[in-house]
Amino acid sequence: MTEIGATIFQTEFSQEVWENTYKHHTDNTINDTFRRVARDIASVEETEEKKKEWEDKFYEAMSGFKVIPGGRILANAGADWAGTTMMNCYVGPLPKYDLDSIDGIYQVLVDQANTLKSEGGWGMDFSWIRPRGSFIGGIGVESPGSIRFMELFDKSSDIITSGSGKKSSNGTAKKKIRKGAMMATLSVTHPDIIEFITAKQTQGRLAKFNMSVNCTDDFMTLVNLGDPDAEWNLEFPNTKHPKYKEEWFGNIKNWKAKGYETIVYSTVKVQWLWNLIMESTYNRNEPGVLFLDRANSFNPLSYAEFILSTNPCVTGDMVVTVKIDGNEETCTVADAVSLSALGSNVQIYSRNIATGKDDFHPVSFAGMTRRNAEIIKITDSATGKFIKVTPDHKVYTQNRGYVEAKDLKETDVLMFD
Repeated sequence: MTEIGATIFQTEFSQEVWENTYKHHTDNTINDTFRRVARDIASVEETEEKKKEWEDKFYEAMSGFKVIPGGRILANAGADWAGTTMMNCYVGPLPKYDLDSIDGIYQVLVDQANTLKSEGGWGMDFSWIRPRGSFIGGIGVESPGSIRFMELFDKSSDIITSGSGKKSSNGTAKKKIRKGAMMATLSVTHPDIIEFITAKQTQGRLAKFNMSVNCTDDFMTLVNLGDPDAEWNLEFPNTKHPKYKEEWFGNIKNWKAKGYETIVYSTVKVQWLWNLIMESTYNRNEPGVLFLDRANSFNPLSYAEFILSTNPCVTGDMVVTVKIDGNEETCTVADAVSLSALGSNVQIYSRNIATGKDDFHPVSFAGMTRRNAEIIKITDSATGKFIKVTPDHKVYTQNRGYVEAKDLKETDVLMFD
């Protein structure tokens, strides 16, 4: 019997993705998956009547793929696996004291292993690990550096998420283990940054990581000036400083603001370092770049936290032009992400600013705008088309280049097509 509001797949590939990735051994159809998830979400209600009411509401919301929960929710909510997570991604915590030590590094490794085994994605800024060649006074040798230690985390992910490598004979076993979804960042000030930028030019190295350089405001200011002679120091705290074990957590700007000593390991040309990032990105698609100074400067909770990662600033209900399995249509960003997660070949429309040509590329939004954020709606008075973004989202204008949404003027000419 087909349940009212039943959902069917539009493509065999989408169904295959569900069967291999999200289907619990008790699920026969995608509707069973939605019912399992809805029942588990509603289980926190106080009465049986409320539980049933909200189970039906959640089920209806998911039917027809109107709303798609995160992957770990689909896979694990209401399932038998108490050791799994229902959160997709985490930024790893750091020890409170002496983090740049064997004990500290391996504590982070334990936390990473526990996150990955529960099927969570894991990210870390490795700027807190002392650079290659720095002297370790307690044992009289030089450190292998942050990138070599990253190889520990890479191998940990490789082992934990590979499983047995054999097809299971257990009928309740998952058909697919979530592979290690990991993000590594390093500050552009770190002495190991050149090795970080070029690491993936060696085939197979750090293959479990996505990697991005954290480009500080100071660095980008020099990049934008375009001075070929501008220099940039690659530096790290003096590890003999009496406050090192207690107060170092990876932010060199914070460290220097306290008047604490650093050691300059080398000095490079700003434009050379920026070009190295761009050339590696062009040739190997990595590393990416992050602008965390910008993120933290606009964070309303900056008095209480330091942001190590960020999400795109486009709203989930923003309507965009896409190609779904080769057919051009329109849908919301949230729907595009959901369809992509369920296996459809989803490409999102964009215009190449440099060439002026239209193009479609695979959807790759990692998240949506934070809840209750201020939203600006920008409307084309001639066509009625609009976009909705956060105030600091940069919009390309034909007359002034990139402008933050809050600074747009009526005379600005935007490209909505």
